[in-house]
Amino acid sequence: MIQAQGSTSSRSQERRLLLASAVAVVTLIVVCAMAVSLVIVTRRPAAAPRPVSQAPAFTPTRGKVVFSEHFHDPASNWGTSILEPSGTTFKITTSGYEIVATGFLIHTATSPYRQALQQVGMSLTAKQSADTPAEAGFGVTCRRGTGQSEVRYQLYVGGSSWVVLRRDGPSGPGVEPWVLKEGTSPSTAGPAPITVVGICATLADGVSTRVMMFVDGSRVADLTDTADALPGLGWLTGLVVVSSEKAPSRVTATEFDVRNLDG
Repeated sequence: MIQAQGSTSSRSQERRLLLASAVAVVTLIVVCAMAVSLVIVTRRPAAAPRPVSQAPAFTPTRGKVVFSEHFHDPASNWGTSILEPSGTTFKITTSGYEIVATGFLIHTATSPYRQALQQVGMSLTAKQSADTPAEAGFGVTCRRGTGQSEVRYQLYVGGSSWVVLRRDGPSGPGVEPWVLKEGTSPSTAGPAPITVVGICATLADGVSTRVMMFVDGSRVADLTDTADALPGLGWLTGLVVVSSEKAPSRVTATEFDVRNLDG
């Protein structure tokens, strides 16, 4: 599944206010089982056998690798449709998984690994072309549940900033993701490859999630977020590409790994 959602700038409060006031209509288009949706971003203030505690010794390589993709096989089941109306393209090339993204959107490509995990780690190594707008970037996402009960986290580096977003419910009218945390990234999304690692780990109470983010091995975010409920059997994973209305961005992903943190 590939989705496109409204984006946010991690550096400009003015830009968020502009988004909140300017985007009033959300469009959902399904093309070959790949959904395209536009949403805005605003701010607002089952237990695993061995849950990640609130403060363990932790590294980006914790857990067992259960899925690893280097994007050499065009038949690897990653989405390759053209998204409308943005025209964003996804394809496997000799260089990797290439996404040419347009519009002020967050585009999501769901991983072919469909085993839901209570505690999951995701790692994306990617780069983007030098002429990409400064606020554009890429990262990882985890989600669980469907429809109105869906909970999703998106963790990405856009230019020189990192951002952690949360979104509840399906893509559609009235769905407003918000920024949980943001800051200055130790590595910039650009022509040199960087690795973004995200952690989504359900805690023992069954409704809290420890969300962590690493950029090139440096921990930039570590927070515990609570939902009314965490439906489904566990977390599914994917990658995200953040684009700008200023100019298209070209992202090339060269590796995507999934880790079972309880493995």
